[in-house]
Amino acid sequence: MPAFHLSDPHKDFTHPESRELLRGIIAKQGAGLTGYDLACVFNGHLPAGTAAECCAYLRPLYQLFRNPQEEYAAQIWEDILWIWLVQERPALESLNQHQRIIDELRRIVHDTLLPVPWLPEQGAGGIYARAAMLTSWMSSPWGEAETESILNALASGGEAQQFILLRLFLDIKNPIGISAPKEAFATFAARFEAHFRESTALYDAALMLSDIPLPANDSSGSTFHLKETLEECERYL
Repeated sequence: MPAFHLSDPHKDFTHPESRELLRGIIAKQGAGLTGYDLACVFNGHLPAGTAAECCAYLRPLYQLFRNPQEEYAAQIWEDILWIWLVQERPALESLNQHQRIIDELRRIVHDTLLPVPWLPEQGAGGIYARAAMLTSWMSSPWGEAETESILNALASGGEAQQFILLRLFLDIKNPIGISAPKEAFATFAARFEAHFRESTALYDAALMLSDIPLPANDSSGSTFHLKETLEECERYL
């Protein structure tokens, strides 16, 4: 059996086209996998392999998470936190992998999602993806204890961290499209608001960013989205 094998335990790849897709992913043997490939492997409640089989794909998965602006990165991150780690916990613990995966995700939070190598001309995509991933992490049972330290790091950071902080703030005020379970997100939102209740950090962030010269809008509308973030904040600050 190849090192990278997927047995389709949930019989989700039964159509000829989907079977061919799965064969194509297996044939790559872990090299050159796309975000879509990994979305198929770790597909919500219907992963393409057993826990042990999916673990072979962890290295390319972590590589994807370290490029959060890539398509599917934020989506798969949410699936891992809210579905796979919960659904497969007994099997992953028997493989001595469950805590290792959580520890690696924590490293990604601190070495990739927080220290953002970003400039305004790089657009909004990386900012929005990191904000979504941090929201999921701080709402999850694996990351909730780090909420205070993460919010402090964002509040004391540079332009990118300030934008991420304001995106988190806006998501709390208008949580459309938030994938975290309602109760978990509500708990995170309460912690966030309590953290900044006696602070001017959010207002200071919006004030600082309002003075940053943004580049001309590009085809993706990224500058528009950055300006929209600041304009929306004016409604609440």
